[in-house]
Formats: sequence, C-alpha cells, structure tokens
Amino acid sequence: MCDVKKYLLELGVSKVGYADVEGLASEFIDLPNGISLVLKLPKRAIRLVDDEDYEAYWKCFHAQIDKLTKIALEGEEFIKNLGYNAFALTMTRNECDMEKLLSILPYKTIATKSGLGWIGRSALFVTPEYGSAVALGAILTDMPLEFGEPITDSQCDECENCQKACPVGAINPKKWNDRLNREDIIDIEVCGEYIINQYRNGLGCTKCMSECKLTQEYLKNEK
Repeated sequence: MCDVKKYLLELGVSKVGYADVEGLASEFIDLPNGISLVLKLPKRAIRLVDDEDYEAYWKCFHAQIDKLTKIALEGEEFIKNLGYNAFALTMTRNECDMEKLLSILPYKTIATKSGLGWIGRSALFVTPEYGSAVALGAILTDMPLEFGEPITDSQCDECENCQKACPVGAINPKKWNDRLNREDIIDIEVCGEYIINQYRNGLGCTKCMSECKLTQEYLKNEK
C-alpha cells in the first residue's frame, strides 16, 4: 500500500491520498477505492494568469494534465501488476460535461474524501500547500487502502479574494461543506458560460485560482 504512494510520488505527483468511493461511480465502473492525485501547477502558470497571457497559461496547464494522465496510467499498470484491478480516471475517461462543468466522478470528491484539501468559495479544490493552483487526477481500484480522514467543511478563513476577483459575480458568499450542493456556493451557469466563451476566444479566466490567498502564499514561498 505504501509502495503505491511512494511510486506515484516518485513519478512526480505532488500529493497522494486514499478514499472510500464505493458506489459513487458504480454505473460507470464498480471499483470501491479511490486514489487522489494532486499535481501542483508551476508558479509560472499563476504569473501568466496575472499577466492575462492565457495562451501560454493553457499550454502550461495542459502540459500538467498530460503529465498527470501519464502518471495515472502508469499507476494503473503498477497496481494491476500487484494483482488488483485498477482504472486510471483520466480526463478522456471521465467525460467532463463542459456545459455543466461536471464529470462522471469529480476529482474534487475523491480529493476531499482523501483529506487532501477542501472546496473553496470558488468551488475550486484548495490545498493548504498550493491553494487552488493544482491539477487533479485519480485512480480507482479494489486494492485495500488505508483511507485518509475526509474533509467535510471549508478550511478557508474569512478571505473573499476569489469572490471579489470573479468578473461575472458568480461566487456566492456561502462557505462550502459536503452537505451543500455546488449551486449553493457558485452560479455554475453564469461561470460556465463565461469560461466557455473566454476559452473559445483564446482567452481564459481562472482569476479565482490565482487570487486565492493560499495560491498567493505558494507563489511567494521559496520552495
């Protein structure tokens, strides 16, 4: 079990956690345990958002997604070689609905259940080390795992940076907890329409990511 985490970290992922996801994707694939993969974005990516150089930002972001996909697939093979079933939950396999900005099994769900972070006011996943400047992936498996302690409530303080940075006012003031629906903390229709239009025009947004207080702390850290 520890060897899997060690293996994934050596491949270059930033954080690894284990979660009970039994039943959450049973119609898709019936594997009860989730391995959450968190890959920090380079600090350069945050600066590119601040500079509104979205063409360069998306290249940087997608390079991280490609790296995370490769790690997930190698992790899948590693677990299978140990004699267990495994399925790398890559972006192409997770079939994100771009209109609703929703995948079959959200990576954020596995990550919060693994205890790696929480959901910010922006509905982005937040880690104490990197803020929202992360890419997420996952592997599903039937390999026995020692689950992390799920995080069920926001650990954001009274900071409203992401809410104030939203150009379309889509972020509600209510803090996340796992008893709320996503629509309780963000107007996903307004957010999604803006993001899709920006992306089609070769632009972007992600101000909520870059303005997150913990993202800014990560940017300033020497590590």
